[in-house]
Amino acid sequence: MTIECAGPVLAAVTVATIGLGHVMVRKANYLFGTTPAIPLFFLGAGILTASVFVSSDLPSAILGIVGVTTVWDGVEVIRQENRVRRGHAPQNPKRPVL
Repeated sequence: MTIECAGPVLAAVTVATIGLGHVMVRKANYLFGTTPAIPLFFLGAGILTASVFVSSDLPSAILGIVGVTTVWDGVEVIRQENRVRRGHAPQNPKRPVL
């Protein structure tokens, strides 16, 4: 019987990228509004594309997780703006949301 470390590694990567993404989305929206949404989306798409060309399974899976999370963070930056408009998230007084 062999022990596989891929499951715990992928679980840790998933939790870390979701957690960091949550903080990054809030901070990016507070500072820049929805401007980072498109670059984040394309960065994530690029990382996903790179995951297809990696021959090893574990690095490919890690890139896939990071890529999907980054794409979703691009979507969440826009959704965060809506939360700010509704008053569910803090608004930057130097960058008022209309």
